[in-house]
Amino acid sequence: MNAAGRRRPGTRPDARPDASMTLLTEVMERPLDPGYAAAARRREARRAAGKDADPGVPGTVTAMLVAVGLGLAVTVAVGHLRAPQPVAGQARSVLIDQVTARSEQVEELTGRSVTLAGQVEELERAGTLPSALRELNDLDKLSNGTEAVTGPGLVVTLTDGGLGGEDPEAGADQRVWDTDLQFVVNALWASGAEAISVGGQRLTASSAIRSAGAAILVDLQPLNGPSYKVEAIGDPEKLEVEFARSTGPAYLQVLGTQGVESSVAGADELRLAAGRPQTLRWATNVNQKDGA
Repeated sequence: MNAAGRRRPGTRPDARPDASMTLLTEVMERPLDPGYAAAARRREARRAAGKDADPGVPGTVTAMLVAVGLGLAVTVAVGHLRAPQPVAGQARSVLIDQVTARSEQVEELTGRSVTLAGQVEELERAGTLPSALRELNDLDKLSNGTEAVTGPGLVVTLTDGGLGGEDPEAGADQRVWDTDLQFVVNALWASGAEAISVGGQRLTASSAIRSAGAAILVDLQPLNGPSYKVEAIGDPEKLEVEFARSTGPAYLQVLGTQGVESSVAGADELRLAAGRPQTLRWATNVNQKDGA
């Protein structure tokens, strides 16, 4: 046998040269699964027998009906979830009632405390307290904000932008924040104010102006917006001049560019209520001699 007719031992004369690549050959020659070919043959057989109706139409209709049903079910479920739950509404109402009751209780106790402080002051004046010590005590009360005061002064008003803060589209920059009131109060103290109140809350030596979410608190008492009034008692001419020289007007101008409205006006007479009595932490007997 010549070289052209030689074959490898163990192979048949009719074997294909690509017999070792059966999988690749099947993929190349028959890319479709045999099941698809069988289904196509059955479909052709039905058509040849006169059954031209496409069996896929009922299946499509069924699928569409199932899809519509699922869509309706999802819509109903979402609406049910978004609807206010009676239990949650009742809990919210209970919390609102509790907050209102506690706020009224705090106001009542605060008024009682101020009344008792006035009675204590009357008893002190009716006693044998030396005049010099009485004057020092009165000055301390004025400095601490625990005594009601009246007099002329300056009123600075800040108002939320966007229709007085009622516009839901108003941004955060158009709102008055606690830091804005802090800046104005510090500028008034630096301008010579003798007593200051913010939103009717008298500032004392330990007062704090803070925020809780979107609410502004002065000594943990919320202020009612959208306008916030800062009242300062002092020499009106000195207050106006010194405040105009301070950084307060420039700060108010910056707030105006952001949508916050402001005004500064003098007042012939202001009345600031007394603040909360300070907690006594340390005391000394003034009648006790040293070394006694």
